[in-house]
Amino acid sequence: MLSRAVLGAVLVAIALASAAPVADAERVPSPWSWTDYGPTIRDVSCSAPGDCVSVGQQGMVLRSTMDGDDQLAWSRIPLDYPEELDGVACTGSFCLAVSNTRRASTTYVSKVFRSSDDGETWSDGVALPAAGGTKTRSALALACDPADDCYTVGLGGGIWRSRDQGRSWDDLVLPPKPASFKRVACPDVGVCVAVGGNDDGNGAVIEGAKVTPLELPARIGSGILALACDSATRCTATDGLGQFVSLTIPGKDWGPVKPFPKSTPVSALSCPVADVCVGLAGPIALRTTSLSSATGNWQRRPLGTLNLEEIACLETTCVAAGKAATWLASFDVGFGWGRVNEVAKFDAIQCPAAVDGTCVAGGEKDVGVSDAEGRLWSLPLSGYTGLNVKSVNCSGPSECLFLGKSLSLFTTDLTTFTARHPTLADPRGTDALTCITKDVCVGINEGVVYTTLDGAVTDWEHDAFPDKATSVACLRGRTDPAVCVATTREFLILGTMTQAGGQVRWNWRYTDADPSQGLEAVGCSPGGQCTAVGAGGVVLTSDGTDLMHWTELILPNQLEPVDTRPLLKSVTCPANGVCLAGGTHVPNAVIASTSNGWDDFSYDEIQGIEGGAPTIASFGCETVDRCVAVGSTALVGLRKPARGN
Repeated sequence: MLSRAVLGAVLVAIALASAAPVADAERVPSPWSWTDYGPTIRDVSCSAPGDCVSVGQQGMVLRSTMDGDDQLAWSRIPLDYPEELDGVACTGSFCLAVSNTRRASTTYVSKVFRSSDDGETWSDGVALPAAGGTKTRSALALACDPADDCYTVGLGGGIWRSRDQGRSWDDLVLPPKPASFKRVACPDVGVCVAVGGNDDGNGAVIEGAKVTPLELPARIGSGILALACDSATRCTATDGLGQFVSLTIPGKDWGPVKPFPKSTPVSALSCPVADVCVGLAGPIALRTTSLSSATGNWQRRPLGTLNLEEIACLETTCVAAGKAATWLASFDVGFGWGRVNEVAKFDAIQCPAAVDGTCVAGGEKDVGVSDAEGRLWSLPLSGYTGLNVKSVNCSGPSECLFLGKSLSLFTTDLTTFTARHPTLADPRGTDALTCITKDVCVGINEGVVYTTLDGAVTDWEHDAFPDKATSVACLRGRTDPAVCVATTREFLILGTMTQAGGQVRWNWRYTDADPSQGLEAVGCSPGGQCTAVGAGGVVLTSDGTDLMHWTELILPNQLEPVDTRPLLKSVTCPANGVCLAGGTHVPNAVIASTSNGWDDFSYDEIQGIEGGAPTIASFGCETVDRCVAVGSTALVGLRKPARGN
């Protein structure tokens, strides 16, 4: 009997004798449009308790709808990258949003957009006029007073006022001293306070059209982080040293500088009524109902996420929002919090066609569920170290098996989860995992293939594997015999599985695939066609349903140097000839797609947010025209069918 090493060498030699050919494919315009539903929320404002609008990167607007079971809804203001929305102010009759760049450029020409339907639709933007000696037109923050006069301020020291609910803007005459403004609040008719960093003239009191410089107390340091007003005559500011200080507006006098508990810097603050404030400090909320006391009597409350950046409270209701489209709500002035939306980092996703509009995903620490076609997400499991979900397999609306590197979980309601057997107890776990049916699943490590026939209720069976797998895909539903394709860094291996006498037996054969670069992932259509992808834009396609023979394609152009081609890390094929491959072409993410088996292809470059490219770890396709890509965010793709596809 040949040893495993000798057998592997023989099979490789046979495969290389008929190595896969390299093909050319034409690049065509993409029929796909992709929208990122995990942007960072930069600001949030509420016109009534629970009736709130938040704005953020790439012109995205997330708002509470207050009707039916749908608590949140998205809209969008069309902006050109790298524009984003940095400030929002809502009154009882309108909302305003102001744009800037991701890095808050002082030379940028900001525009103010207006909505009269709680953020559902928006007018074209109105550009701000030049203000001050530097002629700045760049703004970051917005606020409206009780009479609906509105003000916007910016890092260049500009201050603008609108007396027609944001339809037009006038620059205010500024003091000669330079200033820098990041925050503005308007607690009374014609009265606002603006604050900024540590520059000269780092604050101002605005009374109608009059701007009076306001020096901050000497002990305030590391810049002003937050500003909020609990009455018509008092506003409170926080700094980067974990301190807060209150301003009496009529006298333009600052009170004593006081520390927060444990000197925790509060980055966002809202004060809905007199003596009551709620602030954000990383994973902690700080709240007080006695701001006027000697210490402020702040209470620390857990939030359960590091993503929050902004907060807005009215009466007893608070909303906090931030990175990854996170939206938390409190109905007791910041004492208890509930997660309404958050996009986690996911490594696997499934969007079953039989369950309309539902996607289920899992990642290193989280399990996510979307019943809004990937646009909004709940996290029934969040922050659980060691989940490392690599495969999601749902057989009903809420019956799902999650296979992780070192654990398996099963749920029948997407709320409670029970543990099932992992492939092995070794902490290194298993990365290459998938299911063939709801009960038959496969995992591969170096030299070993694991199989369960009962959905991991009992221990997995072991058999030999001739190499070290990086991924595995199987023909869904096929068990007589089961057919799977596994990638190694250098080859593709075809396996068939039979059962005899209650025992599982695998037969693995090297195919003729000999990729020019390392492989990362493989995916197969329900009809039996498969695609493997990897570094250097490598795409390997099976010859129809003959999985022993493969053709290589280089995307987007094989004439490009290898180090300038994309790294493709994921692939799915929802139908024969229809595939999507995701990866990175720094500084952007890329999604390559085809509707004719890679005879031609489209190539979408998706600009990153937060200064880096999003990662695309997995696709879930409800149909061939609608897919959700997950990784560091959630991208929803819609394909306009072309050429009869």
